[in-house]
Amino acid sequence: MYDIAVADAGGLLSAAGIVEGLRHAVREYVALDATTMLVAEFLVLLHEGRVARAAADYAELEGVVREWFPVRGVALEAALHAPGDVEQIDSWAALVLAEALGVPLVTKNDEIASRVVPVLRG
Repeated sequence: MYDIAVADAGGLLSAAGIVEGLRHAVREYVALDATTMLVAEFLVLLHEGRVARAAADYAELEGVVREWFPVRGVALEAALHAPGDVEQIDSWAALVLAEALGVPLVTKNDEIASRVVPVLRG
C-alpha cells in the first residue's frame, strides 16, 4: 500500500475506473494541473461529445486527486527528458514530479521508467 502516488492522465483514468487497467493500492493521488486538459479532451472524445457523461467522469477524477500541482515547475525538465515525443510530455512531467516528491508514478505509458521511484503500470 502506498500513501501517495503521482499519476499521469492514463494512470488517473485507470485509478478512477474510467478505462480498463490495474488499480493499485494507493490511498491518495496527486497530479499536474496540465493533465486536466488531456483528460478533459479524452473524455469528450470517449463520450462522443455528450457533455453530461464527460462531466460525470471528470467529477470522478476530481475525487481521486488530492492535490493538483502547477506544471510550470517541472515543464522544462520534462521537455528535456521526453525522447522527442511531445505527445508523451504529460507522462514525463508526471515522472519528474514523482521523482521530486520521492513517491511512485502510476501510468499506462510503457516507455516510462525510473531508477529513483517505482513506476506502477495502470
